Amino acid sequence: MSGILVVERSATLNHLLQRTLQASQVGSWAELTSYADTLDHLQRAADMGQPYGLIMLGAPARSTRDFEDLLMFLRSPRQAKLPLLLLAHEKSAEIDGFISARPETTFLLWANFSRIPAIIRQLAPTPEPAPTETADKGSAMAGTPAFQPDSAHKPANGVRVLFVDDSASVRLAYRQLLDRNGYQTETAGSISEGYQKAINSHFDLMVIDYFLPDGNGDELCRKLRHNPATAQAAIAIITGTYREDVIKRCLEAGAVECTFKNEAKELFLARINGLARQVQMQKSSQSEKQRLEGILGSVGDGVFGVDEQGRISFVNPTALRLLSHDDESSLIGLPAHAVVHHSAGDGQPIEEQDSPLVRAYRSGEPLNNLETVFWNHSRVALPVECSVLPLSVGAQREGSVVVFRDISERKSADRLRWELIHDSLTGLYNARHFSQILTNELLKRREQGGYAAVLYVDIDRYTHIIDAGGVSAGDRLVADIGEAYSKRLREGDVMARLEGDRMALLLTGVALDNLFTIADGFRELAHQCHYIANRHKRNATVSLGVAVLSRETPSAEYALEHARVACKTAKHRGRDQTQIYVGEHDVRVARELEAGWTSRFREALEQNRFEFDLQPIVPLAALAQTESAIEVRNGWRLGSGGPEILFEILIRMRDRRGDVVAPSVFVPLAERVGMMPKIDLWVVQHALKAMSGHEALLGRIAFNINLSNQTLADPESMALVINAIKASSVPARALVFEITETSEMTSMHVVRKVMQQLRDLGCRFALDDFGTGFSSFTHLRHLPVDFVKIEGSFVEGMADNDLDHTMVASIAGLARSMKLAVIGEHVDSFATLQALRDCGVAYAQGNYLGEPRKLAELDFASVLPPI
Repeated sequence: MSGILVVERSATLNHLLQRTLQASQVGSWAELTSYADTLDHLQRAADMGQPYGLIMLGAPARSTRDFEDLLMFLRSPRQAKLPLLLLAHEKSAEIDGFISARPETTFLLWANFSRIPAIIRQLAPTPEPAPTETADKGSAMAGTPAFQPDSAHKPANGVRVLFVDDSASVRLAYRQLLDRNGYQTETAGSISEGYQKAINSHFDLMVIDYFLPDGNGDELCRKLRHNPATAQAAIAIITGTYREDVIKRCLEAGAVECTFKNEAKELFLARINGLARQVQMQKSSQSEKQRLEGILGSVGDGVFGVDEQGRISFVNPTALRLLSHDDESSLIGLPAHAVVHHSAGDGQPIEEQDSPLVRAYRSGEPLNNLETVFWNHSRVALPVECSVLPLSVGAQREGSVVVFRDISERKSADRLRWELIHDSLTGLYNARHFSQILTNELLKRREQGGYAAVLYVDIDRYTHIIDAGGVSAGDRLVADIGEAYSKRLREGDVMARLEGDRMALLLTGVALDNLFTIADGFRELAHQCHYIANRHKRNATVSLGVAVLSRETPSAEYALEHARVACKTAKHRGRDQTQIYVGEHDVRVARELEAGWTSRFREALEQNRFEFDLQPIVPLAALAQTESAIEVRNGWRLGSGGPEILFEILIRMRDRRGDVVAPSVFVPLAERVGMMPKIDLWVVQHALKAMSGHEALLGRIAFNINLSNQTLADPESMALVINAIKASSVPARALVFEITETSEMTSMHVVRKVMQQLRDLGCRFALDDFGTGFSSFTHLRHLPVDFVKIEGSFVEGMADNDLDHTMVASIAGLARSMKLAVIGEHVDSFATLQALRDCGVAYAQGNYLGEPRKLAELDFASVLPPI
């Protein structure tokens, strides 16, 4: 016979066939577990000359397309004469038709699998003694040589067996069988009796029936495995069923073999003899262990072994010396994690579940070239490079071996190299190395095209943070922001600390159409970091500048400098802003940016994808003097009624996916592409429409609307705004237009003229972000405004910063002298509210009084104080 091909998808039934073939001494065989692979293999084998004398084919419970294709191939003329043993749980019509069409087919139910050896001898009477082969380049696994029942393969006397079965006749029959074959056998009839015998006497092998009167065999298996005294014994399950779920439970409980009561006794003995040989190998491992210890003693690396629970089982002399232990007794039996690698190099404890070494011990997987620290007997950290290798004796896993070497000298050199290119506080790259990375990225852009972006980050009010909490508070915030940003970086992105509170990021492979959104996401991410001022936790903010790196960028220094300039502009715009710089060398970049965003703004206007939030601006005269006396109505603190309450309309934009785009992103872009006048007109028109639904309240409330300086300087746009107000039923006095003083106004004369036209209608004006620079006092003197809004960064720090308090008091005094009302922004605590009151400020705005809410969902009756 040219060999047997075994095809069975079930791992359990496949294992059963392999054991049966071993006991039957059939010579060579190969196995496959896929019908598709079998068809491919047989087609190629047929082309090369038929290599098989018999195919044993297990049919699936439900027929599949692959199985049907295989049957069709086996009915072909070239394959029809090949002997086939077809095994199935039941005989279907399809199988019956196949057998009728193919005479060289023998059918056998799995329930009669004990007949397999006889059928094989009938179909292939002359077994080959040659070793087994792989069917085709690894597509079929080689079988194992058949068991040879000669004296050389019989186990030595002295192997003790415990046989557990509830039937006295079965126990007697198997005891006689085992005793005749040289085993020392005892029996038990239940789980409790078997467990008691197992713990009171040593047994090398245990054969356990699955169905027992006080439970199932897998329960006894599990108990024996959990008891250290019996955990090493080899366990086999014997059962009258071949159900996969039963076999699986037994193997999972710790059994290493499954035998069947209706199989040939020769096959049962073959399995037991195989287990006995494993026992003998284990008994001989002790001498091998002694030999191994001699070898370990001469190895130059530190070596120690651990069991599967991570307890140290042996240590070589080099490991003792490196770990400063006098002898192994101070380590053997102790958990390696607790005594050797319990903490990181900085002393921070490492939990067991977080330790890669412990995971390797438990899983039995190898771990190579891990750099970590081991702690010696004097509790001094030793830098090491270590590997973990699974340890097996015979086929039995015995734990793991840890091999390590001292790398202190190498780590010292590595540390020096690290310090040359990193910032010691944050662990980020330093400015010098970042410049080198930028240069390399610019070379890549010139070769490959595409874009990268440089983000320049400056923490707002950093001096104030240090004044309030000391240098350590500033350092901690820098480190926190660096850590938060680093977690968001993609592969290929880089971050560095340049100096002080200034950091930079390189974002590679960016698309210009979402560059602003990505960059502004880093600005918003800084809000998740905090610092303490005046015993209050405050959100950090940063000003962020962006420069685009393209093949036209002259140099890395050019990009970094213009990112810095953009950051400075963002800070002048009021802090907590994002600004992009597009220079004279970036004409193509500017064109792509402007074209993409112009289209976005037009779509948003056409599809009404702008939304309004409202935030209250509350008169301090309406608020009680003590915090407990201030009434909170539906989350807002609006006072007890009386003076007019203002509400600022905050515009939000939704992109094509429905995600919110912050004003800090789209307003600078809209100004750049000249779309801000159209957006402002949309805002005024829709605000008037929304206000017309609340005309009854307009004597008590007014709405603040932001107007871009670009819009103010555009006579055509302002004429449309004025006409919209005239056409509306909303009283013009209910409108307060906020204009920012942080940008240069192109024509003071034109702006004053337009403002006066609106004032003539009854509209009022507020000068926003007062105090941030440019020409604040010039604007205050020449522009006809009614309110002054002090820039929020002065307000939020005034409760604990004398300089800010003085600045706010001075601005408030000057404004009052000009008969202007003063509004303080960014009020986040009662202490800040009281400080504003002390300075004579008339209005306050901030999250302490009320966080922004959607205008469309706001019920004014639920938040306004009763009349």
